[in-house]
Amino acid sequence: MRDGKIVEIIISEIDLYVIDKVREYRGKNVPYISQVELSQRMGYADGYVGKVENYSSNTRYNIRKLNLLAKALGLNSPREIIPNNVLNNDLLFLKLKVNTRKNDTVEFDSKGLVVKNYEIIEQKILTEEEAKQYNNRRAKKS
Repeated sequence: MRDGKIVEIIISEIDLYVIDKVREYRGKNVPYISQVELSQRMGYADGYVGKVENYSSNTRYNIRKLNLLAKALGLNSPREIIPNNVLNNDLLFLKLKVNTRKNDTVEFDSKGLVVKNYEIIEQKILTEEEAKQYNNRRAKKS
């Protein structure tokens, strides 16, 4: 990936999984579903899905939105968007190189796997203490 913006984020492993899975479904759909179209199908503003897929944003899907996503993507269940097994990690610190020029497009490799619009440069699994501090950061600001 030649062009890219470096972004540092803390994200849950399951949030990252869901974002990647939704991008995969958007890309595999015939015809292709853009971020704007998916946002509209869900009943949200045009930029909603783009905001979720923008790693500089803290916007994430929640349980209600998983159901709306499943309907909008023509899936049988929201379970098709979430992993089949429990993921090993909770929160991750990621340093990403994000290809911002291709944020709305979804490409596939020769095996039919999604080519991510980011490259992980650095990854650290947050300890329980670090996760606790991260989760309580709002309380400290008050």
